[in-house]
Amino acid sequence: MSDQPDSPPPHNPWAPPADVPPQAGPGPGPADTGPPLPPLAPGTDRYGSGPLFDQQGPPPGGQYPPPPYEPYTGAGGGYPDYPGYPDYPGYPDYPGYPDYPGYPGYPGYPMGPYGGWTPAPRNGYGLTALVLGIVGSVLSVMCFFAVLGAPLGIAAIIFGIVGRRIAKRGESTNPGQALAGLILGVTATVLSAGMLVVIGVSVGNGWLDESDGMRRPDQGSYGSPLSVGETAEYDGGLQVTVDDVRDPGLAPTAKSAEGGDSAMRFTVTLKNTGSKTENLDYADVSAYADQAGDNPLKDISGQDGFSGQLAPGAERSLDFTVVVPDPSTDSVEVDVSPGDSYDYAYWDLPVPVPAS
Repeated sequence: MSDQPDSPPPHNPWAPPADVPPQAGPGPGPADTGPPLPPLAPGTDRYGSGPLFDQQGPPPGGQYPPPPYEPYTGAGGGYPDYPGYPDYPGYPDYPGYPDYPGYPGYPGYPMGPYGGWTPAPRNGYGLTALVLGIVGSVLSVMCFFAVLGAPLGIAAIIFGIVGRRIAKRGESTNPGQALAGLILGVTATVLSAGMLVVIGVSVGNGWLDESDGMRRPDQGSYGSPLSVGETAEYDGGLQVTVDDVRDPGLAPTAKSAEGGDSAMRFTVTLKNTGSKTENLDYADVSAYADQAGDNPLKDISGQDGFSGQLAPGAERSLDFTVVVPDPSTDSVEVDVSPGDSYDYAYWDLPVPVPAS
């Protein structure tokens, strides 16, 4: 064993500080331990914690004393003061991005009287009335479509009245269209009713029959021709008679020169038994050897036909001579119209036997 005293164990810097008993005052020692610590409360440690301390509550005055920390008493005294880290200059402030102008504001939707959205205007009634009124007015003056004008006009009137009422309540913006449709609807109804009356009277008077409004003979219609010597009478007193059918006695050379082998002559007489003077400038006399009536026979009488005025009680007769190209033809159809307002009357005339 060595005579030298045992050296103290090396100091552990991480060991908790040893309890130092209170001293009456400063005294010499290897190190300055500072002023004495205050006495500890019963049941507590020097840091002011413990079960007894928690049960007793806070000390008088309501404040817990801060825990006393002892300075480091190792060799060399307390912890040395280390200089802090130098302050580094901060980053410079960069200018912010420029403020962009915001989007322009859109106008808000109109609000209703109670804070809701304003409903769309109910312009359908006024527009429908206008369309129906226009179409009805056009159809009402057309003969074959006049029957559609009245229903469309009545519908336009109804829609126009409803459209006007809606406009008065402020629910539509087209009161003018509704009024125009109403007026056109009344016009279409009146015109259509008038046109229907005219059509009814025309049908009753026979103006729209197959003769297109012309006067028709009392007999001698197409398909039921008259015979030689019979008379067709028209409304107004004008009479037409075809008679005196005979062979003209033409030489064979004359007949062949006109493109036929036979010929016939007949007399047409017009008599005015009415009270009005008749115009004969548009009178027409035609003869056909074919049943279809496509090729009229050539008139070689050398006259222009009827013309001039026929006074009441007057009478006028003309002779017509035609060439028959086919010798086998046994009859000829003669059509006579006294004027432009008269329908044709028809006769079936036999071809006379040529004189030997």
